[in-house]
Amino acid sequence: MSILKFENRTPRNLQQMYKYLYDPQKTNIYGIFGIGLNPLKAIKDMEFMQNIYGEHRLAHEYIQVIFTFDKGLLLDIFTARVICKRIGEVLITGKRQVFGAIHYLNKDAYKMHCHYIINYVGTDGTLYRQNYSVYYYRDLVNEILQEYGLNPIQKLQCSSSNYYEGSEEYEEM
Repeated sequence: MSILKFENRTPRNLQQMYKYLYDPQKTNIYGIFGIGLNPLKAIKDMEFMQNIYGEHRLAHEYIQVIFTFDKGLLLDIFTARVICKRIGEVLITGKRQVFGAIHYLNKDAYKMHCHYIINYVGTDGTLYRQNYSVYYYRDLVNEILQEYGLNPIQKLQCSSSNYYEGSEEYEEM
């Protein structure tokens, strides 16, 4: 079963999160992408947008969403990237920048998953607001998964949660 999690409060700042997501033991250039930004300069692009609108002291610089593919799913990185980018486009509210990183090189290949970092400040200066329930997003993501013949996300596998540093579940992802 696929899983979709909205991480409301993550303990890492943008720089730390980017370093964690772009870890060469977990992903490579084929596993990263950007929506509205250059993935190799994602943090600079996001910080620039935050500074332009005077939002450089945010309590939370980004929203993190994690999409996990079915366990044991053998999917090539190019197809996974297309799917993940389409999911990223569904997650955007307003005019947002998104950095995506697919973790697929780790030993636990059965846990291929994608982290999305959504800039808290939109390209139009608006602050992030989750306008819809997680189930609304689940239904949109399920449409994409079904196009590729993948199992949909079940109701219990879609959540909004808070993870804190040291949490086993947070570190595992």
